[in-house]
Amino acid sequence: MRILLFTGKGGVGKTTAAAATAVRLAESGRRVLVLSTDPAHSLGDAFGLRLRNEPTPVTERLDAAEIDALAENDRAWARLRAYLGRVVARMDTDSIANDEMLLLPGLGELFSLLRILDHADADAYDVLVVDCAPTGESLALLTYPEKLGTALERVLPMKRAAARVLRGPVEKLTSVPMPEDRLFDDVTTLVDRLTRLGDLLRDDARVSVRLVTTPERIVIAEARRAYTWLTMYGFTVDAVVLNRLFPDAALTGYFAPWAQAHAAGVRLVHASFGHLPVFTLELQPAEVGGLDGLRAVAALLYPEGVDPADVFYRGRFATVVKTDAGHELHLRLPYADKADLTLTQDGGDLVLSYRNEQRRFALPDSLAGGEVTRARSVEDGLVLSVTRSGG
Repeated sequence: MRILLFTGKGGVGKTTAAAATAVRLAESGRRVLVLSTDPAHSLGDAFGLRLRNEPTPVTERLDAAEIDALAENDRAWARLRAYLGRVVARMDTDSIANDEMLLLPGLGELFSLLRILDHADADAYDVLVVDCAPTGESLALLTYPEKLGTALERVLPMKRAAARVLRGPVEKLTSVPMPEDRLFDDVTTLVDRLTRLGDLLRDDARVSVRLVTTPERIVIAEARRAYTWLTMYGFTVDAVVLNRLFPDAALTGYFAPWAQAHAAGVRLVHASFGHLPVFTLELQPAEVGGLDGLRAVAALLYPEGVDPADVFYRGRFATVVKTDAGHELHLRLPYADKADLTLTQDGGDLVLSYRNEQRRFALPDSLAGGEVTRARSVEDGLVLSVTRSGG
């Protein structure tokens, strides 16, 4: 199943782009599901339908759904929440307050992404189109599987052993129930699913991120930052949607002063993402909605002969290059300000930080046991010299 993720700054038209793409793909003969994981759902509004957590038929070959984060929260860790509820109840606090304590911010949205894995496993559709949350939230959610999975893998064995040893004494002394083994099994299963989700999202043969932007300078700056961060975490951006281009007729009279800035923004997008297809869409004369409106948008967005399900670009984050002096590890970080980059080595892991984002990743297998002896900046990232033990 091909998976397309649409994201961008709030209000740039990513929902319209995702919905129009889904309509185009379904009318090409594929079986398509379009999902919204944005907590502020507007996918149903685009189709003029009321959507729910489970797929709702839109056309013969197209289904749509708006993921309910609370429902996914319960589905993912119901037994663990029930255990925590028993612990909190011993505090004699208000039951409403208890419920609020157990609604951990962000987890519902994270568990929404697990539906992508579920649909990939079921393989009932040819293409899954995902209308993601705005860029910042999407980045946090897409990186959660790696971050949370790594943390739980380190902590879980110790907690399970402690629970087995202390269960009897603690329950006798405090009346606080200790977690049963099946709860740890639930967490282990969740970690496994998060790991598989992370692996799936980084599979550039199946999954592509599409950045949606408009020609405004601030919006383009966020799109460029998002491209850097997504690349840093190993996700593949294979196309850009440039939305809300003003037709020449609109840039007259009162709006004439906008013409120069508008043209500069268009040039900047093409200069920044020239190695990717940039699909353009003019500002429409009326609000887009319903199947007919989305069908018309898709016809404008994708030229004749272009298949939106194609993989338009594959660019790897890390590449090992053998040189006369040894080995180099090339890290792609397009548009990263080198002053905001820091890199450290922790055993076999590298820790890369860019602004407020940090990623820890293992050296490639071919460089296992190696030591980074030098790092230099290049136009689109970093080049690390790595010395392997034994030469």
